[in-house]
Amino acid sequence: MTGTVIEERPGDLIPAIVRAEVTNGLAEYSLAKIEQWFATGRFRAPEDLDLGQGQMRRTLVAAIDATIDFGAPEQAQRYLNVVERFLDQLEDTAASTTHPWASDTRRKILRELARIDITPDIRGRLLLPSRFTSSRTLANAPDESGIRLAITMLERSDAAPEERIGSAKELIEATVKFALDELGEAYGPAEDLGALAKRLHARLKVDPAGVAPTAKGAETIVRVLGGLWSIPVGIAELRNAGYGTGHGRATRISGIKPRHAELAARSAVAYATFILETLRDPDAPWR
Repeated sequence: MTGTVIEERPGDLIPAIVRAEVTNGLAEYSLAKIEQWFATGRFRAPEDLDLGQGQMRRTLVAAIDATIDFGAPEQAQRYLNVVERFLDQLEDTAASTTHPWASDTRRKILRELARIDITPDIRGRLLLPSRFTSSRTLANAPDESGIRLAITMLERSDAAPEERIGSAKELIEATVKFALDELGEAYGPAEDLGALAKRLHARLKVDPAGVAPTAKGAETIVRVLGGLWSIPVGIAELRNAGYGTGHGRATRISGIKPRHAELAARSAVAYATFILETLRDPDAPWR
């Protein structure tokens, strides 16, 4: 790969050789397309990047690559999401044109990924091996990177319904505790999740009780915010009733279908994302 260097750092979860093969393939597409792919993973080039006059596409990819912390599971997974979409493009390019390099590049990327035990699942998705993600206990030591990784993993999980519901509850609990920590709010280790969420919502000013009755659309806002609070309460009750893993039961109650687990998972993802974005929004009412 002439003119660019993909650096490997200690602890990288995605080796440099994988990223080099991805760079080789990306360099065949336009600058705009490269930026578009990386944007799907929330990655972008440094604002002051000078692409120079030669090998601009390789320079762009290498510059974005250098901004990614490949030792962080959450960022490594987002990079894999980008690679996923790129592999789809390579497959389309190979099928619809006479460019043999597309199928060859795709084969090389998949080969190098397989060396680190990453292979596409039945839907073509690329997921970090569990050894990189299962060591995190969100409820005990929540952090934003771990929460965002859990959001991604839950969105893409094909686990049994009970496991997805258990993961949904764990994600919500981690998010609530992380947000309270960030706000300097103390809480006990055995406090009820519903009570914690209610206190968090009041602190973030997303509590129905805090909506002025004279505000435009007050009734609608109150209903929506009431629904927000019902997510952690409902999923916690569902898990505690035995429909999800993680509550000490040897067996699970039958009756939960994949569609129920999908609803729980999507609700948890929406809730966690909303809380994180509210926490980080410089113009949020709580500030």
